[in-house]
Amino acid sequence: MNFNNQNRFGGVVGAPRGMPSGALKSHITRQQQHIQPTAQNPSDVPGAQLPRAISYLADYGGCALWRCLAPDFVINIYGKGVIHELTTMVLDERFYQGVKAVKMQRQATPIQLKFAEELKRLSQKYNFKLIYEVDDIVLGEDIPMYNKNRDAFTSKEIRNSVISIMNLADEVVNPSEFMRDYYIAKTGNKNGTYVPNHLFRWWFDRYYNLGDLVKKFEKNKKKPTISIFASGTHVDVANRNNQVDDFTPVINAIIKTRKMFNWVFYGSFPLPLRSYIASGEMTFKQWIPLPNYAQAIADSGSQLTFACLQDNNFNRAKSNIKFTESGAMGIPCVCPDMVTYKDAFLKYTNENDFIDVIQYALKDQTRYADLCKRSRAFAELQWLENEENIGQHTEVYFTPYNSPERKYIKPQ
Repeated sequence: MNFNNQNRFGGVVGAPRGMPSGALKSHITRQQQHIQPTAQNPSDVPGAQLPRAISYLADYGGCALWRCLAPDFVINIYGKGVIHELTTMVLDERFYQGVKAVKMQRQATPIQLKFAEELKRLSQKYNFKLIYEVDDIVLGEDIPMYNKNRDAFTSKEIRNSVISIMNLADEVVNPSEFMRDYYIAKTGNKNGTYVPNHLFRWWFDRYYNLGDLVKKFEKNKKKPTISIFASGTHVDVANRNNQVDDFTPVINAIIKTRKMFNWVFYGSFPLPLRSYIASGEMTFKQWIPLPNYAQAIADSGSQLTFACLQDNNFNRAKSNIKFTESGAMGIPCVCPDMVTYKDAFLKYTNENDFIDVIQYALKDQTRYADLCKRSRAFAELQWLENEENIGQHTEVYFTPYNSPERKYIKPQ
């Protein structure tokens, strides 16, 4: 949510522009007089018998899609609950009556802390659960210098707000076990839950074709295409870290093998490769709008994809989405040997190892086809729509932390 300008709300989020904060209560009272129920009988309302929750989003990008938008959509369309998503802070208490949970995604500012404190008060009054969802490390001391978004989280004010909001939550939800344990140690709130990033099947499950993958393998045998899909946060774009970033462990190997492989970079590229991009020896393609992202991977013609990360707390806390996304296409992904990619089966530890693993994967058609099938098989276990996967999201919303009612979330 973007509520950095408190004056816009008269000092209170939810107040109309220019309204003094003291007038907010009387304004709400007047508004209530004009609101009429839409049904004579509450049971006539569609979904009235389903459990209800509210989800406050921090963005409409990839983070929200993986952690909120897609899971909420599946819960709603399969009739497992009714999740209301919004980015505007609602202060009318009636909005929260009857809800089982309120989830906040990556809230971090002082004004968001004030809103979280109000939600905590309402949760005690109306007996709903308060959930904090975050899929990145947002404490400045562990955000790498090269990350272009670091400055948004380095102030003491932001750090204190994040810690305070997490400590108000009845449950803090993260996409990796490392991140769960990290935030427990940083905040003291032991109610941390690990729910992996599960891949939205509607988004990714229409492209896998083993026959086509093998044909492209044979066609590009002399110079295979190896791609990475990565945002600019992986690159030292402002040269704040002397060009040491997530690409550093493999950049020399990429340069050395530019005649052997067709290296393609989607979304970003490390700045030391600029001359090779300009000369056409390597290829850069702009980032893709989310609705077209899966199609872009499928159309990339890649024989392999790869991930590259510095081994630090920020990256150890990440999920393995590059491995999962590529696997859904049946494209093998070469990953760094670190906890983030513990499930990967093509892993490297240094730049020489990186090339050795690539050559191993591309040795012959039989081996390549086997790796394609293994990649796809792993991805099929990660579909969000699988009962055991969407069940984890449903249990976060509608059961207490570590409840014996939970069937799909393992005891934390």
